[in-house]
Amino acid sequence: MKKILLTLIAISSLILASCTTTDPNSLKISVYLGGYGQVWINTLARAFEAENPGITVTVEANPDLASDIPNRLQNGSPDDLFFSHGINWEFLAVQGHIEPLDDVLQEEIAPGVKLIDKIDQSLLETASFNGTYYKLPWTNGVGGLVYNAKMFRDNGWEVPETYEDLVALADTINEAKIKVDPTDMKPNAATIKPFVWSQETYYWDYLVFDWWAQLNGTEFFNDYKKAESSEIFNPTTNQGHYKALEAWTDLVAKNPLHSVEDSVGKQYMAAQMDFLNGYAAMIPNAQWLEMEMISNINPDIMEMRMMPAPFMADAKTDDEGNPIRVNYTVGAGDSIIIPKKAPNKALAKEFLKFLALDSSIATFTEKTNGVLLAMNYDTIDLDESNLSEFSKSIIEINQNSQKFNLYSNSLMILEGKVGLEWPPQNLQYYATLFNHYNNRDYLTNPEAWLVNNEYNVRNIFVESYNHIKDNWSKWQSEIAG
Repeated sequence: MKKILLTLIAISSLILASCTTTDPNSLKISVYLGGYGQVWINTLARAFEAENPGITVTVEANPDLASDIPNRLQNGSPDDLFFSHGINWEFLAVQGHIEPLDDVLQEEIAPGVKLIDKIDQSLLETASFNGTYYKLPWTNGVGGLVYNAKMFRDNGWEVPETYEDLVALADTINEAKIKVDPTDMKPNAATIKPFVWSQETYYWDYLVFDWWAQLNGTEFFNDYKKAESSEIFNPTTNQGHYKALEAWTDLVAKNPLHSVEDSVGKQYMAAQMDFLNGYAAMIPNAQWLEMEMISNINPDIMEMRMMPAPFMADAKTDDEGNPIRVNYTVGAGDSIIIPKKAPNKALAKEFLKFLALDSSIATFTEKTNGVLLAMNYDTIDLDESNLSEFSKSIIEINQNSQKFNLYSNSLMILEGKVGLEWPPQNLQYYATLFNHYNNRDYLTNPEAWLVNNEYNVRNIFVESYNHIKDNWSKWQSEIAG
């Protein structure tokens, strides 16, 4: 009886194995479904199939993918490729859950052109850990202030070139008290505000970090990201960070009436709908806004464009004395990875090479309304007839700015001891500062109220620096131990 039972188990195992055997001609790609949509990946999947007869590509576009990935990597899944943000890939790589990519990066995608040559060189640093490449960077993004070009044109407003211009513009818009609905005769009818934003306050980073880089220079971040000493957080030498937040405070926090009511508490989609419906002239956002909201855009109300960050008075200048345009790379940490347990790793690597072809790069950008892959665009011929004015503004900023990012593979950063964006705990201060000034006493008599209540922004950074300096050695020991 025991022998018969063992035989049945063996037969069942063979049947199960035959049923679960991976099809070597099948590729499963899972993509985070966000502001880029999924037309781009569906188009590239069909193109890959056309170039590789007999291959079938299955696409999963999933808004919850980022949270699912660690479990799929550790326990195995049918996925051969992941495209997503929010992958803590460094630790997963060390644990052996991600396929190294050093081999495929050295393979040619065209005569004399290796895959690694096509990756945007400023983002290659975001793809390696302990001397090994484990990912391809995904996008080379743009963020900042998006503005309603139609509203600007209708009211004779100029796009500000300097910070002072931006301050003056905000005052002009607020003082004009233009009704959102011209037919609304109620005395409290909503009027157009300079800004609308949401509780996702980090969207302001895209503007504030540009100001930081304008003041410090993009070269500053090369050493800053190494996080080798507590001195990188010293506000005496790293003045750009607190001065950029001071500029935001003076523009937004100290002028609560310049923002649509309850901006600090809005859901981000509600803020974006307010922008689309004409309640504000500008919104802090990024390259995905148009694609994310495309079905809600009324061209009679909205023509969105991305605004180059207005220049601070003390911005670094070039050899001819002109301020240097910079742009923070939104999404520098977004990743393309192959699971170590992927059923078809070789086929997945072929898709990575296919993705780096000029035709694929152009397809991605055209199907995402101007989003750039983290690739070299020097030889890319984009069909601008397929691009919106918003996407053209994104591309113009991307290709005419010194790009920088805040990605770091320092263990001080990865272990969460400090944060490069907002040290030490990566807590932003926008809501704190805005709420500090958004009160009746300040709005009624600001000069009197400020005598005893003005928020010293620099002190935030002094306190952070002292805390980091006092704990630096202990944190280093904890990491080493």
